Amino acid sequence: MRLFSTLFSFSGDLDRRSYVVVAFAGALVKHVLDIWLAGIFHHPWSPLNYLMPLGLQVSISHLSRGDQNFLGAMMAISVPFAWVGIAITAKRFRTIGWPPWLVVLFFVPIANIVSFAMAAAWREKESSSSSKSGRWFSRFVPADSLGAAIVALILTTIIGVAFVAVGTQVLGSYGWGLFAAIPFAQGALSVLVYGAHENRTLRGSMGVAFLSVALTALALLALAFEGAICILMALPIAIAFASIGAAFAYAIQRRTPGPRVNLAAILICALLAPAIMGAEWAGQRVAPTYVVRTSVDIDAPPDVVWRSVVSFPDLPAPTELPFRVGIAYPERARIVGHGVGAVRYCEFSTGDFIEPITIWKPARTLAFRVAKSAEPMKEWSPYGHIDTPHLHGFMVSLRGRFDLVALPGGRTRLIGTTWYQHHLWPAAYWALWSDAIVHEIHLRVLNHVKRLSERSVASTKG
Repeated sequence: MRLFSTLFSFSGDLDRRSYVVVAFAGALVKHVLDIWLAGIFHHPWSPLNYLMPLGLQVSISHLSRGDQNFLGAMMAISVPFAWVGIAITAKRFRTIGWPPWLVVLFFVPIANIVSFAMAAAWREKESSSSSKSGRWFSRFVPADSLGAAIVALILTTIIGVAFVAVGTQVLGSYGWGLFAAIPFAQGALSVLVYGAHENRTLRGSMGVAFLSVALTALALLALAFEGAICILMALPIAIAFASIGAAFAYAIQRRTPGPRVNLAAILICALLAPAIMGAEWAGQRVAPTYVVRTSVDIDAPPDVVWRSVVSFPDLPAPTELPFRVGIAYPERARIVGHGVGAVRYCEFSTGDFIEPITIWKPARTLAFRVAKSAEPMKEWSPYGHIDTPHLHGFMVSLRGRFDLVALPGGRTRLIGTTWYQHHLWPAAYWALWSDAIVHEIHLRVLNHVKRLSERSVASTKG
């Protein structure tokens, strides 16, 4: 009965040893069950799959029956483990005096790992040794608000730049560690240092966290570690996770009696990002495959449209904002040969896409695989062009297809489809950017084909 109360009841307290033992035992049993279940459904499984169960981001409506059954079974066996996890977390937070609402972090990637580690390390009552270490650290932080903010910003910016450099330049990892763990750690660390001597306002704490991310972005640009385009794309998710880290640190710090610096909390936050990036670098992740489909209706018959699909002359200079700031855009297309086996060259602003033809059905379908991709963008930097790792192999076009559907009145619906992969995580976040970019590329080509085809029909009638 006592064991049942410890595992499933939300009332009472929970000491550090019981919390750690139950959490690790539950995680181990759950992982073994997940491996067993994944084997039954013939799915590979590793700890990284807890961030992406199928190894890729996919719409529920497009899941195969096997994947639906697999996810349903995984969710079913997760329910009792989730209940136990929430129960022991709520009791542990109550024991150490943390706000009860922080239990929602159990469902937030990255934040759940940190909250567990910090709750496990947090003392029910601060010992004299902990108090001395806290006072030792606080001597390096000015007592006034401005001085504390400056120290917090300097410290977290240096840590952020160092971690980004290791993740991108050394590990070549653009994943959860880079885009979620580093901002979360920066947000939490900046607030812990900023509030080392006294309670600060929530507004001030959030401001310090946001400034930490902003200064890190400027430093990366100034040091030519990253370009402006990638930084701007990453800022929304970085600010979101920095906000979560800042709110977490602010909440627990306000409940901390006595010395306001917990070195265990600071060390856990500082070590979070390298640990996540190391796990991602060592683990095997399946690159997501995405499909983007775009269509336009053209006032010309399919046989006329077909001629401009196979190859087309120079497109006008781009007016779309993504292309004007550096995203690669198509300029012209030419084809060598005829029929299946011919090679289409689609020339982009960053180089050529080489596309051997796989389906050739005049006035109906043109499909190709992509044998070679060009760089996805030209990164903007105050130093001119910089060659960052994410420009090589992190977004790759796999194949494409044009379908021409005859419409009444001698019109044609032209449908362009692209299959591509990107090696960036969280995959769902980066798919928002990449899908939008591919869609803009489609529109640029399809609208050009539309203009050429309709102009050809008009000149024939004239």
